[in-house]
Amino acid sequence: MSSHFVSPTRRAPNRSQTVDAYVDYEATADDISRDTDFTSSQDGLRGVRRAVNVQSRRPTRLPHELDALSNWTPLADGERVDEEEVGDVGSKRKRYDSSDEPMKTWRPLAQLFLEELVRRDGLGDFGKACGSCGRAEDGWRRFRCEDCGPSTHCQECMIARHQLMPLHVLQEWTGAFWSQVSLASLGYVFQLGHGGLPCPRPAPAARSMVVMDFPTIHDVKYRYCACDLSDRMNNLQQLLRTGWYPASTVDPATCATLKTLESFRLLNVVGDLTVHDFVRVMEQCTDASGLEELPDRRKGFGRMSRQFAFVQRMKRAGRAHDAGGLESTTRGECAVLCWACPQEGINLPEGWEDVGPEFQFLYILIIAMDANFRLRNRLRANAHEDPPLGSGWGHIVEESCYKKHLRNYVAEKDISTCIAFAALAQKDTRLSTGLRASGMGGVVCARHELVRPQGLGDLQKGERYANMDYIVLAALMGVALLYVAIAYDIVCQYRINFEARMAKLPNDMQLDLKRTKVLYGLPVWHATAHERNCQSQNSLTYQPGVGRTDGEGTERVWSDGIEDKVDHHNFQKNIRQGEALPRKLVIAIDERDRQVAAFDEVDRTLDQSLRKEWQGMVDAWTEDKTKPNPYQLDDGKSGAARFSPVICPERVTTLRRSFHVKLKQFRRLQDVYTPGAVEELRAAEERRDSELPPPQAEDIVLYMPSGLTRENREARLREGQLHDTVKRLRSSLHAKRHLLNFREEHWVGQRGGTRAATLIAQLGERIEGVAVRYRRARRGWRKSSCCGEEMRRVLRFLAWRALWWGAATGRFLGGCSEVRAGLQAYAARQAALVRRVARTWREAWNTSATTAVRTILSKLIDRFNDTI
Repeated sequence: MSSHFVSPTRRAPNRSQTVDAYVDYEATADDISRDTDFTSSQDGLRGVRRAVNVQSRRPTRLPHELDALSNWTPLADGERVDEEEVGDVGSKRKRYDSSDEPMKTWRPLAQLFLEELVRRDGLGDFGKACGSCGRAEDGWRRFRCEDCGPSTHCQECMIARHQLMPLHVLQEWTGAFWSQVSLASLGYVFQLGHGGLPCPRPAPAARSMVVMDFPTIHDVKYRYCACDLSDRMNNLQQLLRTGWYPASTVDPATCATLKTLESFRLLNVVGDLTVHDFVRVMEQCTDASGLEELPDRRKGFGRMSRQFAFVQRMKRAGRAHDAGGLESTTRGECAVLCWACPQEGINLPEGWEDVGPEFQFLYILIIAMDANFRLRNRLRANAHEDPPLGSGWGHIVEESCYKKHLRNYVAEKDISTCIAFAALAQKDTRLSTGLRASGMGGVVCARHELVRPQGLGDLQKGERYANMDYIVLAALMGVALLYVAIAYDIVCQYRINFEARMAKLPNDMQLDLKRTKVLYGLPVWHATAHERNCQSQNSLTYQPGVGRTDGEGTERVWSDGIEDKVDHHNFQKNIRQGEALPRKLVIAIDERDRQVAAFDEVDRTLDQSLRKEWQGMVDAWTEDKTKPNPYQLDDGKSGAARFSPVICPERVTTLRRSFHVKLKQFRRLQDVYTPGAVEELRAAEERRDSELPPPQAEDIVLYMPSGLTRENREARLREGQLHDTVKRLRSSLHAKRHLLNFREEHWVGQRGGTRAATLIAQLGERIEGVAVRYRRARRGWRKSSCCGEEMRRVLRFLAWRALWWGAATGRFLGGCSEVRAGLQAYAARQAALVRRVARTWREAWNTSATTAVRTILSKLIDRFNDTI
């Protein structure tokens, strides 16, 4: 559309006179650069033409003119991939056991690795002279560096030798920035076979090695030794004697220092750190920016850590000192034994079998068994054959015999008559599809919570008797005691037909029931889930000789890392018995005195004929469990008063009201004596649904000391008693001092003197009552030579172990002189450690009861203050 208008003047019209306007569009709609706007006055005589939608044109530029990077092309145009260079990607590569199955090639060399690690405990090739200067003089002190290995040096050479370590990273200052420069980039080549020192005839070729030295990963240049010294060691031995553990046995390209492997083992067994996370930390420490290309060494490090942990367990078990080597290891021989549990020929005195019946409880072994269904393992399609190292030598049952036994129990059926724990109801119905193992069964010593040798095994389909029978009998192999007590949360059902099931197992696993009597008991906490009749019949509390053992030790043991973690767990449990056994002894003596006093008080009120009748019932039930249970309350026979709301609702209401009045006073006492009970009470109240009505009097939990956790029952109870006793004692002593002063100043004559003497005597009785708690423990300590049997067994075990390591120095005389020196040095160090532990504990235990109580309470108070 186009329109023409001729204006007689060029002056712009007044805005107030503007009456019309229109736009003249160009013929080309896409071009808006010349659109024209006409505006006319009201009379139509004047008008203005102006351009609208005018856009300024920018000068165009080509892409390569923008910046320097515009000319850069990631992939050059026309570049083609050469098929000959790529090769046939579909062809299968050649298979090698050293790379595809590295553990298969390592197993035959496990003895070599064990000997080389033991060799490092000696003086190596430099036992007679300094490794640097070659001087040897009588009476010189020789030093063995933990970082450099068994290269012995005189003091002067050792100081000079540590001026430069082979794996350090240098920081170079260029004037503008800092940069990391490895020694390998500077041309430094580490010489094997000589501890980094020059070799007279080194191998001609320098090789590259990835060395994992926590906290960083290094690319190191190194040479093998080719002089006469190499005639006595191969390449693997050269690496191990340098302190580098190879990831493979054939031409290794990755190594980890022994210090790194030991650090990871501690972080794994103590802090649950995985291989993936540990290697990731090392990668971050090496290059946090991620710019440096670091090789992935997770699989290699996982393999090295597994081998190293196995060899270390064999070393600590003394397997390097056996002429038969690793292959002569028997079942459970490498397990960490409990120092306090009775073990014939180790920590039991001569003639222990001939003690009277009243003392036979001293030599009872109490074990607890249970299952953990969190330790599951799934089936994987890409899983390959990788049998365990030393199957059955430690705390896990031997695999082949265990599987052979289970083939006879594919569809096990058992009859359950007690409404017990979930494990009983679900042991055959737990979801096990797609699982290689649905859980793990375990056996521990119930008093000290150490896992028994061969005390762990996989469960394929729930908590079946076939699995648990094999595990518990494997854990009891070699036990020859008068009594063995088994604590199990379904023992009421498990004990049925146990002897018949045991007869189907191998002969070497069966207990000699003519010599050993088996007792059965429900763990204290788990027993509450059973019927009342079942509790009174099977509770561990009513089994003779078990004391106050709760039988719940298995619940406190479970962990994800198995063999190596159990090894560490057992050793730590043994070490802590130096503090735990005195505490248990003091508590046991105090509790014994309380129970004896309560029993004597009741016994004095009984008629002798009734007492004889009750004692006969207890003896009969102890010998034959089919007889009436004297501990089970029976309405109408035992005289127990039970009121029903239907029969006498008024009486029930009165009793409930009376109970709540007494409960308030009881809670106040708990706040003073058992603060742990108050905390559990508050936690239970927070968990309770506020919309529900409060519980009736008969449903209220009292939280007695026997029902609290061990920490609250012991630490908090003793801490509260200590503060209360000291407060009362201080108050009484101040009051007595005040009365004495007041009597001297104000009370005169016979009447005043008599009154003062009466009050002072009353205060004296109060003071004596406060001190009787300590005196009672003191008397109990001196009188009871039986309650300290566990401590004597520990000292006997340590004495036996020290003699065992002492004899080990001359037990194995094979191998080269350097290995023999390492064996002697390691055995001497272990014997010295055991003797030091025994000496320290005996000195700590050889004290008065008052000092022991004060020491224990002081430690408990310190721990309590640390938790606040």
